[in-house]
Amino acid sequence: MKTIHSLLFVLGVALLAAAPPPRPAAGFNFSDWQVSTGELDWNYQTGSFSTPGHVQLTRTGSDIQADRASGNTKTKQAYLQGNVALHDRNGVLTNFGSGAVGGSKPATLTCDALQIDGVSKIYTATGHVHFIQGGSYVTADRAIMNGFSHDLHLYGNVTMHQ
Repeated sequence: MKTIHSLLFVLGVALLAAAPPPRPAAGFNFSDWQVSTGELDWNYQTGSFSTPGHVQLTRTGSDIQADRASGNTKTKQAYLQGNVALHDRNGVLTNFGSGAVGGSKPATLTCDALQIDGVSKIYTATGHVHFIQGGSYVTADRAIMNGFSHDLHLYGNVTMHQ
């Protein structure tokens, strides 16, 4: 009987050792953003990454959410797709509607896809672009936001409401 218990114990330990550990939510830094996602495919050598599921990027005062993302951590390029929503709680991304950088109200940008160039701080939004800040909002086919100059350029079927 002792031999059977010993054998079962050894078998149990072997099975536990062979079982993959539970996968926690993956996270890493991209440019000055902290990235959180449930699953991450990342090549450490090349920097190429993809998140096949929901992804959230956060930094002080801002967050971005999307259905999925891909890009490269070494070149600081990211492409977010599906139900993209960027929330700027401090109003520092643009001077839209206020004329004063930093004196703006919180803003929200939604779109189908958002390309981020982390080096030049250029955010290119495409597909059903909707930007709201204070009592003003605009819709367009495409928008380019410059994180250094805080300019917002809109292209295609632009409609502005104040």
